[in-house]
Amino acid sequence: MTALATVLIPAFNEAGVISRTLSCLQAGIAPGTFRIVVIANACTDATAEVARRAGPDVIVLETPVPGKCHAMNLGLAEAHADRPVICLDADLDVSPESILRLIAPLRDGTTLASCGRMAVDTTGCSALVRAWVRAWQVNPYFARGKFGGLFALSPAGVARVFPLPQVTGDDEWVRRAFSAEEVTFVPGCSFASRAPRTIGALIRTRRRSLRGARAVSAMGRPAPENEGAKVMLRAALPRPGLWFAMLVFATVMIWVRVLLAIEPPAAARRWERDLTTRPGA
Repeated sequence: MTALATVLIPAFNEAGVISRTLSCLQAGIAPGTFRIVVIANACTDATAEVARRAGPDVIVLETPVPGKCHAMNLGLAEAHADRPVICLDADLDVSPESILRLIAPLRDGTTLASCGRMAVDTTGCSALVRAWVRAWQVNPYFARGKFGGLFALSPAGVARVFPLPQVTGDDEWVRRAFSAEEVTFVPGCSFASRAPRTIGALIRTRRRSLRGARAVSAMGRPAPENEGAKVMLRAALPRPGLWFAMLVFATVMIWVRVLLAIEPPAAARRWERDLTTRPGA
């Protein structure tokens, strides 16, 4: 049986979450439905060992070279060239049913990429983080799906974006490679993401995200129109219940910009991630 799609899961020190991710992905489906490739890059923990125990069909690659883009480029060599490729972050929960819905639009030959609906879990988060998330979800791009963390590419879509350059804003690099007409939002595909539990962890992850987006812009791929703070503010003004959340959002993002303005050049390739939702990290 040829797998319906290849799932690439780059993983850096994800021993605490990779088993959960793989269990969700394989629940209730026949072995071999998906070709699942975990790429443990520069790990110093048991990520590879845990992933190998998660199922006999999971292919685990190991590389001493750090970097998410390098890991995905390496994993692509294991993919079927004529089948879709799904890129999945190692800490996200998604069901096989959602993956099947995600790849369905890619069969028409005109859709090059597809994305689903992200649910943000704020369990255990501080009040400020919960407020920030409420405001963040006003961003219009959520209405078109969350192109980040999980997305699918047709073979033609893969050819357009791979090999990935060594950037920290990998999701943005891929997202901006396609026009709106080439991407399909699949509401029936949902996946769960856990918000950082503290405001400090949130600031670190947003700093990485904005740093990466700026780098992609500098490489000649501008951000899509009708997104961002100004559009969000216009959407929130008629809704007083969102004013405090928007204030928290604006304060966090201003502070992130200040930190980016004063950080040394050597920090440009720093990979900051949330450790508050990773057991044992």
